Amino acid sequence: MSLMSKAALDLGERGFSVFPCQPRGKAPACARGVLDATTDSTRISRWWTAAPECNIGIATGAVGGFFALDVDGDDGELSLRRLEAEHGALPATIEVITGKGRHCFFRLGQHGPVKNSASAVAPGLDVRGDGGYVIAPPSIHPTGRAYAWSVDSAAEFAEAPDWLHERIHVDIAGAGKGKPLEHWHRKLTSTVHNGERNATLASICGKLLHSGLDDVTLLYDVMLCVNAARCETPLAEAEVETVVASVLRTHLNRLRANG
Repeated sequence: MSLMSKAALDLGERGFSVFPCQPRGKAPACARGVLDATTDSTRISRWWTAAPECNIGIATGAVGGFFALDVDGDDGELSLRRLEAEHGALPATIEVITGKGRHCFFRLGQHGPVKNSASAVAPGLDVRGDGGYVIAPPSIHPTGRAYAWSVDSAAEFAEAPDWLHERIHVDIAGAGKGKPLEHWHRKLTSTVHNGERNATLASICGKLLHSGLDDVTLLYDVMLCVNAARCETPLAEAEVETVVASVLRTHLNRLRANG
C-alpha cells in the first residue's frame, strides 16, 4: 500500500470526504472532481490502487462540517496579522502547512453555510467552503514540497471567531452588488501597492466577469495589462493566472448555485 493510499484511507476513517487529485498538482483526477469525494474505503482503495501517487483532495463545506482559511504566502500572512491585531488572534485549530502557506480548518457552526472566495476577506486570504476542497498531507505541492500537519495543530476543529465569520458573510452578501463608477475609476487609475495586489486584481476581474467579459483568454490578457500598468511591483504572470482562475471558479460556482 502506498503512502498516499494509506493516508487517504486514514482520512476517510476519520470522516473526511476524499478524492484523488493529480500527482504534484491540485486538479482533480476523477470524473466529477470534488463531487466524487467519499469516505467509502472500497472506493478510496480502488482509486489509489489504480493511481498510487495521486494527491489527496478533501471536500470542504457542509459535506465535511468545516471550512478552510487559506493563508496564501506573504500577502496572506500580512493580512492575517493585521486582522488579528485589530480583532484578536485566531484560536488554535487543525492546521496544514502547504507549499506556499497554510490552511486553518474551522468547524461550521451557527453562522450558517460558508462559500468559496478568493482574497475577499483580505489580500491573500482565500476561503474554501461549500463546493470547494483543499489538498491534504502527505500530498506533494507543485513546488515539490510535501503538505504536512502543523506541529502546532490542535486536536480538533476550533470554532471560528465572530469577526472572521462577519468578514466572510459580509463579502458573500455584498457579492454582485454594484459599486459606483467612481470606485472602479479609482481602482483602475491608482497604483496598487504590495499587499493589496491579489485582492485588487481579484476585485477588478470579478467586475469584468459581472459586466459580461466571459472570454477567458481576453479576460486574462486584460488582467495582465492591469497588473503591468498599475501594480507597484507587478505579480508574476503565473500568479495573475491563478487569480483569474480562482475568481472564474467562484463566479461559475455562484452561477450554478443561483440556477
